[in-house]
Amino acid sequence: MKCQNLLLFALFTIFVLQAQANGDAEDYKQWKHDFAKTFKELFKTNHCNKCQSLMWDHFKNPGQCATAFNLGCDIYEVIKDSDKGPKPYDLTFFKKGLNKYYHEDFHCSQQKDEKIYNKIQNVCKHELSVKFDRCDDPKNFKDITAYAAYGILLIFTLEFLAEKLFVYEFVEKLIKWMKKKTNADPKAIISHDLKFVIKGDGKKIRIPRSFVCDPCWRKMANIYVDCMKEYNLKKSVKKNIWGSHQVLEVLYLPHCTHHKRGLVEILKARDSKLNEHSANPAFSV
Repeated sequence: MKCQNLLLFALFTIFVLQAQANGDAEDYKQWKHDFAKTFKELFKTNHCNKCQSLMWDHFKNPGQCATAFNLGCDIYEVIKDSDKGPKPYDLTFFKKGLNKYYHEDFHCSQQKDEKIYNKIQNVCKHELSVKFDRCDDPKNFKDITAYAAYGILLIFTLEFLAEKLFVYEFVEKLIKWMKKKTNADPKAIISHDLKFVIKGDGKKIRIPRSFVCDPCWRKMANIYVDCMKEYNLKKSVKKNIWGSHQVLEVLYLPHCTHHKRGLVEILKARDSKLNEHSANPAFSV
């Protein structure tokens, strides 16, 4: 399995759907065998530096603090246990993996998490100084080590605290829109700034503003922004990841105008719906 595809799990929950959207069934059947068995194989080098060695240790033993990585692994486990391969834009395995993830025990203190990502920042200082164009196709990112460094750092600074119903509802809406706009292009992906869908031929389609105004998105984004404020990431690293270290709200929670109902009323309605589904009948698998 390609390193880029693996690291997409680290960048946000939404990127998990990209494997569903553009993955080849054979990739899932062979992913365990294709995944690099040594750090030399993963980073295509005979002499790994300290940053590469540290990342390899986390890849092999992610632990419970690696929330995004573990969610991705749960989805792959569901796929491997199935007698059917995944189909483009079919969220069946994403739904089952998400359900599996939310039923697992979770033990990771903020102190332990901080210790991990602070070490990553210190050991991978050079790699985290490399800048990427977040709206570009990830396949164009040539510096795999630097890309991996950002990915492994975000693995330990993401907390999936939002209710799974909100996560799934938003992903389902976006994937349906993506399928329609790309004519079910199996190679389409989402840019890391969440602004574009990039088709297999390189054409970019801007994601409508309505998605960042969606109540499910805003509930998840609020949690994400609050988490990022709590983490003591270096300002230079924040700027390289998001383009700014001060205006996460502007990036992920832009002002939205609702003509008929305010956002508070919409969220109350969604919360009521969530309470009605507390027994998970609509999310059962």
